[in-house]
Amino acid sequence: MNMIKSLRKLFVLLAMVGVYAVAPVAHAQEPDPETVASVMVVDVAGIMREASAMQDAKKQIRERQVAYQQEIETREQGLREEEKQLAQQRTLLAADVYQGKQKEFQQKVAEFQKFAQARSRILDQALAEAQSKFSQALNGIIGEVAGERNASLVLHKQQVVLFAKSMDASQEVFDRVNKEIPTITVEFKEGS
Repeated sequence: MNMIKSLRKLFVLLAMVGVYAVAPVAHAQEPDPETVASVMVVDVAGIMREASAMQDAKKQIRERQVAYQQEIETREQGLREEEKQLAQQRTLLAADVYQGKQKEFQQKVAEFQKFAQARSRILDQALAEAQSKFSQALNGIIGEVAGERNASLVLHKQQVVLFAKSMDASQEVFDRVNKEIPTITVEFKEGS
């Protein structure tokens, strides 16, 4: 009989310990609305790459690059012709006159190289500015979509290993970007 009483006490004690052990766990699982973050994931790199405005910007840059390349090739051909003429005149001219013409030619080559490098910098700067302008507009649209979804945290898709499909707002942002910003004007600062 004593043994039965002891077992009853043990079961009552275990039941009480179990209730107290479960109570804090159950309380800890209730979400606090102020600390719960609603997460939104966006493929920013993919949108930057595929958006119609950025495709348009790249097209404008390629067209300008082709024009620059033609101009560079024309100038380069002129320098080759001048170099041939200078080589033919080598035996006909006095040494000091030839050296003077050679020095002038080398200066033209150096100016040509600066010109070609400047054209390359213009293209690089134009692309960087177009990307920056687009990125600012994209961030604004991402903010709008986050507000509509009540998202308190937005992550780049490349930073996330695993997420629920409902968190991915990439297509929604992409569609809105293409609607609101179908093209972008690329500025080529040739005077700088």
